[in-house]
Amino acid sequence: MPHQESERTAIDRRRWLKLVGVGAAGSALGCGDNLGATTDEASAIFEPTQDALLVGVWSRFARAATVEVRDGGALVRTSTLVLAPGTPAAIDLVGLDADRAYDIAVTGVVERVHAVRTAPPPEATRPVRIAVSADFDPSPEFDSDLCEHLIEAAPELLVTIGDFPYTDNGPPAETVEAYRERHAQLRTATRMRPVLEAVALRSIYDDHEFRNNWDAAFVAAEPQRYAAAMQVWDEFFPVRDAAGEIRYRSWRWGAHLECFLLDCRRFRSADGAPDDARKTMLGEVQKAWLLAGLAASTATFKLVFTSVPLDYGTGNDDWSSFATERGEILDAVATAQISGLVFISGDQHWFASQRHAHGIREYQVGPIARGLGVAPAPVPGVVFRSAQYNVGLIDIDGSHLTFSGLGADGQRFFVETLTPDQLTPTK
Repeated sequence: MPHQESERTAIDRRRWLKLVGVGAAGSALGCGDNLGATTDEASAIFEPTQDALLVGVWSRFARAATVEVRDGGALVRTSTLVLAPGTPAAIDLVGLDADRAYDIAVTGVVERVHAVRTAPPPEATRPVRIAVSADFDPSPEFDSDLCEHLIEAAPELLVTIGDFPYTDNGPPAETVEAYRERHAQLRTATRMRPVLEAVALRSIYDDHEFRNNWDAAFVAAEPQRYAAAMQVWDEFFPVRDAAGEIRYRSWRWGAHLECFLLDCRRFRSADGAPDDARKTMLGEVQKAWLLAGLAASTATFKLVFTSVPLDYGTGNDDWSSFATERGEILDAVATAQISGLVFISGDQHWFASQRHAHGIREYQVGPIARGLGVAPAPVPGVVFRSAQYNVGLIDIDGSHLTFSGLGADGQRFFVETLTPDQLTPTK
């Protein structure tokens, strides 16, 4: 992450106010405008921890950007980021305060102000709200005002769990340059840009960031295309302290919440392989990391984000084709009596609330902007389903977790509140 960093003690206040005005105007455009349009040729995203923000910046033309961080109008940090036109770069802003709402301008590139909050510390007991989404295609065909309602809900963090963006349709991307263009189209889409200005991100890919339903067989068959897709993902979604192919990670968000974001693609066996002890979705290292992390967590609620659902979907691209490993994981968390456990998934293009072995609960979200799926006939494990544009809202207040389905009309069409005891697997 090449960068040069410097501190300044003053900033032109009139220029800052002008940026704030532009940012507010940009956000006011909402999501009802032409989804395919772009407002300019640059974007920025932010991944927060308690005391730092990892800032990812892309510009089609600029060679440098200045990142200006303000707290209640007071300048706290100015850093310069060197760019190569058309290629994303990142800078890690450390030494910030926990649980603080900052205003950030990336001047010379994105003439807007971003509102970003750092994570609350593990001792913070205040209520928190995060959002989760999947499946965003910046085509006018999937136009709705859902992004506008997502912004109005004011989550502190947005977790995206796949197909963000789609790269394998009309015509599919196969080179670094083509993959970069697809990511840029999503970031600069008129309806997505206000979301990126209003909330920080934690993200993982699913399949369409490379190609539909990819697994080990597709990686072996198209190594150059796979390498290009993963290179560009890593450019546009930098991960702090990443080593090799490790993109799964966990983080605390206050006293009552710990999140585990899984990588359900890079380490998986072929979908059609025999479903025995050798077949894996996560790989041995990631699986051991997940089980150890859940057992060690002191948070009231533990959210496990898996890009594909545990069951009750269509096709063979979800956990139902990895039933041996799925059973091992669900049995392990039941034996360990992991309290406050919830799985959250995407991929199938409908909203669902589901119950699995040992009473383990799963919520399924998406799409935010893509064609709706057709669910198979319901079975006893399916609590609720609805095929509509949606995002999930997770509100945690002490010993209560409320999961809501937010629809394109701004209505919460599904609301369920549960306690840690209700979310503890049975043996």
